[in-house]
This record gives sequence, structure tokens and C-alpha cells, in this order.
Amino acid sequence: MTGRRTAGSRLEGALARSQGAFGTPALALLHRKEGPLVVALLSLIFTPGRATVPTEQMHVEVEDLLAEARSAGHELPDDAARALCSRWVAGRWLVRALDDDGVEQYQVSSHAAEALAFVDRTQGARALVSESRIRTLLVALDGLARDARPDRESQQRALREQAARARDEIAAAEAELARLDAGGPVVQAPTERLVEQFDNVAALVRELPADFARVAESIAELQRSIVTSLRQDERPTGEVLGAYLDASDTLMQRTPEGRAFSGAMELLRDPQLLGQVDERVRAVLAHPFAGDLPADRRESVRALYSQLLAAVDGVLDAQARASRTITQQLTVHNPLRDRELDSALREATAAMAEWFPVSGRAARVEPLRWLERARLGRFRAQLHDLRPDTPPDALADLDDPGHDAGGEPREILGGLLGMGGPRYDETTAHAVRVLRERGDATADEVFSAAPAELRRPVELLGYLELAAPGALEEALGHGDVPAARLRRVTAVRADGSTRELVVPEIPIEVPDNGSVDASDDMPHDQPHDHQETDG
Repeated sequence: MTGRRTAGSRLEGALARSQGAFGTPALALLHRKEGPLVVALLSLIFTPGRATVPTEQMHVEVEDLLAEARSAGHELPDDAARALCSRWVAGRWLVRALDDDGVEQYQVSSHAAEALAFVDRTQGARALVSESRIRTLLVALDGLARDARPDRESQQRALREQAARARDEIAAAEAELARLDAGGPVVQAPTERLVEQFDNVAALVRELPADFARVAESIAELQRSIVTSLRQDERPTGEVLGAYLDASDTLMQRTPEGRAFSGAMELLRDPQLLGQVDERVRAVLAHPFAGDLPADRRESVRALYSQLLAAVDGVLDAQARASRTITQQLTVHNPLRDRELDSALREATAAMAEWFPVSGRAARVEPLRWLERARLGRFRAQLHDLRPDTPPDALADLDDPGHDAGGEPREILGGLLGMGGPRYDETTAHAVRVLRERGDATADEVFSAAPAELRRPVELLGYLELAAPGALEEALGHGDVPAARLRRVTAVRADGSTRELVVPEIPIEVPDNGSVDASDDMPHDQPHDHQETDG
């Protein structure tokens, strides 16, 4: 009986641990019917080097990918992308947050990153039990054993062994260098060994996103717990400030993930080390064996440097946001007001729970009069003036002999018009004349044939608005305009100075309903009167 109870208790404990593991969001994602769809979408959207995606952009990309899959004949849920993303946030596979500019964005949670890494590992055809994998384990174990020795003699003995190994490695390196200096051949590592080592590095890189995401999520969870404790703290504000400000400053040291990240930051703060990482990645990918590897495996290692920087920035941003949130909560901390509000909400909830079962439709409820009445401010208001709007005084007639404008009226008017916008009526009339004479023409030809007052730089806009349908899109829709389709024209400013401009060759076409009769017969050397009308 005792053996059976022991076996049953051991199975019960193992079963409880197994059930707890299957209850985590990572395994829940893989166990769900829509798990393959979610993993596929997240792997396509959150590629290496793209840790966050704005919410609207995420919705658009999900909709496009789903539409593409439906057109290929796959049966997919009919839910909108926004609803799917909200469901993934609720499942703790996506994290929705605001960046420093207030833009809402998504990022993969640590649980979803673990699921993606697991799927990626199962798709690999090469086993990871290899020389480099075992060597990585032995190096880590050696460092752990060295740091764990408690007494002086043990540490001294370990350091002597380490120094002896280092001398042996230096001697071997010097011997190999002397052999190469003497003209010896370069020993090439077997391709199989290089691929195996590359797989080991790729497996380590694959674990990084989940590790960094777990640190950021632990900081956010700690921030929520601190804010909750602050709201429930009944101590005076003076006593609360010191404790919670210290908690805000030491967020990294209050979780196991944060303490581990602080240790990793000792290495990541070394710019020389990060530079060596990038240099070594480029050296590996430049080797011929890397050309035979799948593109996604090469890209995962290629993005290691940028992925490290982005992940570190993400954790530091999470720490800064948590510190700001805690500090803001401290500035508005009022225990008395919080207790009164909490008590009022609880009593109101209890009263509603008693009233609902005994009430009917259109039943009246007595207000809770002990709640403090809201004190609303008063906006300053000003009534609209009922008197009709009066137009401004008419402009003085420049031709009036009694009006002193400080110069010749025509010169003043011409100077004002010369600083205005395009003269659409005159440019259209001029274009009509040129088209009648030549049959067809381009904007630069019409501009060059115009009189000086219609060759101001701003008049080019008027001529380009007469472009034939589709001409502008054809000329400018493909980026840079070829040099063969560029034309040089000379513009004349209002003060008489000139400037050369380069414009694309755009054919023009005057619409049939263009009103040009009034200006068609005007002499070219006479300035035209312009009247502004209310649009």
C-alpha cells in the first residue's frame, strides 16, 4: 500500500506539473486549432530585426495575408484582423503598448516567441547534439564551477588550471602562426563541421527574442503590482514616497529576469564587443559554405547585431515607462480620496446587485445622495453677432488723380500682380494660340514662347495643369525622369532677373470648355487686369 501511495503521489505531482505546463500561453497556442495559423502569421510579420509593428499596419498585413490564403483555397476564420489581434492579445501571444510618441503598436510576447522557436526547431533537419553544442555546455559548466568554489584554495587551483590551459592555447596558436609564416598550407575546416557550428549559433540566436521579451514583461508585471500596492497603501504620503521611489529606481533588481538582464548588460555595454559580433557575423556569412544554407537561416544570424540592439532598447524602454508610471502615480497619490472612492464604488456595486433582481423595466432608482456632487466648471460663452457681415471698404481707384499711391498706378498694379500666383486665364489663352499654330506642343515649348510677363517661375504651375490626361503620371510615376525627357527653360522674375529651370517633357491639352475667348485677342505686350472673385 505504501508503494502504491508513493507511486500515486509521484504521478500526481508530475501530472500537476504537466497540466501547469500545458496551461501556459506558449503550449496553449500550439495546442489550439488555430495555432498553425497564428504561428505562421506572426513568423511572417515579426521578422528578425522587426520587433514591433504599429497596430494599423499589423491589421492591414494580417488582412492581406488572410485574403491571399483564402484565394489559394484555404479555409480560414472570417473574423476581421482587428478582432483576431485582440484575441491574440487576450491569449497573451501579443503585447499591445504605446511607444514614446504615443503610437500604439504590437510586439510578440515571450510566450509566442517560445512557440515560434519551438516550431522553428522542429522544422530543422539537423540534430543539435554536436561537438559545438557539447563544447558550449562544457564552457558554461566550467565557468559555473569556477565561480561556485567557496574557498581560497579551490579558486587558486582553478585559476592555475585556467592559466595553464591558456598557455597551452597560446603555444598552439604561436606554432600554427609559425607554420603559416613558413608557407604551410591553410587547413580548411570540413563543411559539415561549419554547418553544425552554424546551427548551434542559430539555435542560440533563436532563443534571444523570448528571453528579452520575458524581461520586459516581468518589468511591466512588477510595475502593475507596485501601482496596485500603492493604491492599497494607507500610510501617509510622506512615508510612501521614499519606499516607492526606491522601488521605481531598482526595478531591474526586483525580478530574477531583471537581475539576469543586468548581468548580461555588463557585456552588452562594451561597444568593442558588439563591433566584434557584427564583424564575425559578416565573416561567417562571407564563407562559401554559407551560400548553400537556406536564406531564412542566414538572415536570422545576419540580424544578430541589430536584434541585440533592438532587444536591449526594448527592455530599457519598458523600464523607463514603468518608472514614469510609478512616479506619476506617486504625484497624484491621495490615500484618503482613494479609500473614499473605493468604498463608494463597493457600496454602489452592492446596491445595484440588490436592486436588479427586484426591479423591472423602466423602474426608477433612488440616487446615492451621499456621493459628492460633481462640481463642473463654466465655459466662457459669447453669442454670435446678429448684425449682417459687412464687406471691407472698396479699394481706391489707382487711376484717380487725387489718389497718391507713391508711384505710377500701372507700375504699382503690375508689381503686385508680378508677385501673385499663376495667371490661369492668360496662360490658357496663350496655350490655345500655340496649339492652333503648331497642332500640339509641350509645357516647356508653350512656356518658352510666352511673353515675359507669362514666363515667371510660378507660371510653370499653370502650364503643367494643362497637361494631357495621364501625361504627368506617365512622366513622374516611375521615379526619376530620364535625362532625354528633361527640358531647360528660362524664367523671368517680376524684377526682370532670370533663372533657368528644368522641367519634364509634358504634352499639354486645353479642355474644350476652357474660357479663353475674352483673352484670346489681347495683345501680348499689355498687362491684363485681374479681378478676384469669391470662390
